Order: sequence, then structure tokens, then C-alpha cells
Amino acid sequence: MGKAFRKVKYVAVITVGILLMLGISVPEVLQGQTVKESKKETKSKVVVPRSPTKATLWALIPGGGQIYNHKYWKIPIVYAGFAVIGYTAVFNTREYTKYRDAYNCVVSDSACTNPLAIYQPYQLKTVRDYYRRNMQLSYIVMGAWYILQMIDANVDAQFTHWNVSDNLSMDVYPIIKQPTVNRQTPSYNGVTLRFNF
Repeated sequence: MGKAFRKVKYVAVITVGILLMLGISVPEVLQGQTVKESKKETKSKVVVPRSPTKATLWALIPGGGQIYNHKYWKIPIVYAGFAVIGYTAVFNTREYTKYRDAYNCVVSDSACTNPLAIYQPYQLKTVRDYYRRNMQLSYIVMGAWYILQMIDANVDAQFTHWNVSDNLSMDVYPIIKQPTVNRQTPSYNGVTLRFNF
């Protein structure tokens, strides 16, 4: 009986430790607090509702909507996206212009002095079309990124109105079932989830 009790105690301590490490809510009794104490310590933050229209108008300047919503950590993401897409667009535009000029020179002038004139016209045309496609795609993606940051600001402002009740919660309880005296039901360990709506 002593070994079984130690084993159950060991499993209970391990289970509670794992739940605490994962940050899952453990019942107040296991944490050494009463329900009344935990309710006194809980202070609800007052969230000022934000206007989705103002957030969208602020987002006309990239990152402005995120500033309006006080989501400052999103601003580097917005500008990093614009930097990467902008670099790609500039690179593809430069290469497209270079191969377009070479192709036009080779096709229109037999004595072309362009350094890329060593290639055949169909080769220059293929590379030119490749960079033109990538250039156009880069500008389309940049426009989509611009619209996406505006949508993010609008949706984020909408969610400040989202009413989440303090009564919503989930508690996790470890279960240790002892065998009955006549051992007809086996012992087991488990976890119980309790949802409050």
C-alpha cells in the first residue's frame, strides 16, 4: 500500500509540474490560493475601442494603422515586407531594362555596340520576357502587401470591440483513480478538462 501511495503521489507531482511548465491553468487549490483571493488579484484591463475607419485611413501611410492600434511590434514586419518586395522590384526592373535595350539594339541595328549583343535575338527576348514577368509580379505583390497591411489595421481595430467575458475559462485537473477494495475496477491516471462559459 505504501509503494502504491508513493507512486500515485509521484505521478501527481509530475503532472502538476508539467502543467505549470506548459502554463496551463491549474486549479486554485493546487496553487495554494482560494478562489476569493484570485478574484481580488484579477484586474481587468480597460480597452479603449478603436475606429476601424480611422485605422484604415491611418494605414494609407504604411504602418500608420499599426501605430493607431498600438501594435508597434508589427511595424518592422510591414516595412521589412516592403523592403524585400521593393528590392526585388528594383532588381527585376533594372535587368528588364538592360535586356530590353540589348534586344532592341540587336534587332534594329546590325552594328550594335551593346555588350549583350553577343547573344542571339531570341535569347535576349527570352531573358527580357522573364525579367518583365518578374518585374510585373513584384509590383503586384507590393500592391497586395500594401492592401494587406491596411486590412490588418482594420481587423485589429475591429477586434478591440470584441467582448470576451471573464467567465470564459478552461481548467485542467489531474485525475488519479485508486483501485477498489475488491480490485474490480483498475487504477488509472489522467487529466480532466473543465470549460466555463
